[in-house]
Amino acid sequence: MPRTSKRQTLAKGVYTDGNSIEIRVMVAGEPFTKRLPGDLSTEEAIIERQKLEAEARTIRQRPARHTLSADIPKYLRLVKHLASFKNRRAILWHWEKLYGTVGRHRLNHQDVLAAVSQWAKSKVAPKTINHRIDVLRHLYKTLDGSKVDTPCDDVSKLPVPKTPIQRVNDATILKVDAALQEREVYNPKGGRKFDGAKTRARFRVLVSTGRRPSEVMRAQPTDVDLENRVWVPRDGKGGWSPGVYLNDDMLAAWRLFVESDAFGKYNTGSFAVTLRNAGWPEDVRPYQARHTTWITAVERGADMADVQMGAGHKHLATTRIYTGVRESRMQRLSERLDGRFGGFPVVKDSGDGRKRKRG
Repeated sequence: MPRTSKRQTLAKGVYTDGNSIEIRVMVAGEPFTKRLPGDLSTEEAIIERQKLEAEARTIRQRPARHTLSADIPKYLRLVKHLASFKNRRAILWHWEKLYGTVGRHRLNHQDVLAAVSQWAKSKVAPKTINHRIDVLRHLYKTLDGSKVDTPCDDVSKLPVPKTPIQRVNDATILKVDAALQEREVYNPKGGRKFDGAKTRARFRVLVSTGRRPSEVMRAQPTDVDLENRVWVPRDGKGGWSPGVYLNDDMLAAWRLFVESDAFGKYNTGSFAVTLRNAGWPEDVRPYQARHTTWITAVERGADMADVQMGAGHKHLATTRIYTGVRESRMQRLSERLDGRFGGFPVVKDSGDGRKRKRG
């Protein structure tokens, strides 16, 4: 049944979309769900969820020792501290679905290749497939040691097509910012409305500083010195930055960020939906705002090494994707070739209206 409104949480594993109630349990890493009538009380739904869990545990018998199904929970207990824990758990469910009953040490690279082929035929994205291989490899090395051979070692990663950089002009960014300022968002939990100050503040910080969303989420109040106009990001992906000097745009963004207490994690998917509803181009990822920032910096004469530190890149080669086109070396390169063909002037028609015969 399609949802007609945003899903609300009534209790642990109990949700409603206004029309029906969904109960959900996880047993041995596998999800079990069931739909119930929408007029059921929360207490009755909780009882039904307990029944579903009991049924699921009956269906999901204890896995045989040394199988992939038996070793996945062991692995998950060891990586529970990782930020990617939930993602790894979801990925391993796909491996368990294929090879859960197989002895883990009996899996070989041919089994992994078969899984890759099956997922590719099902139109799973190459990047997702590569990530699934990496997680399975990490499971083996976590349980057996970093030097152990794994069935993933002889499997080459699928080529991932590069997403072309798409620029977003300043007028569009200001239009979205103005729409966010006027926008009111319904809060289903409290049944009240509140302004989108947090979303607007996060948006302003992202588009003005060019830093990653993960770095904005990691920011702590002590990292931002509004008086001295300095933000020291907690860099991601192994990069490093001495800090960001806050120009007037950045300072205004961070003032709103602090005032609205926008610190902490947020859902990037919901964030993107809100931006698109406010006028962000449908076919452009909000992450492209970061790319736009650093291309603009290069085109305005910024040194590539400075851009590397500003963007928080570990390697300068990564920064070179921001080599600008206008007002940059690329423009000057093309201008050096200018005039070869005279702009390809249009050849005037002879006017006789007849085709010339060859020979």
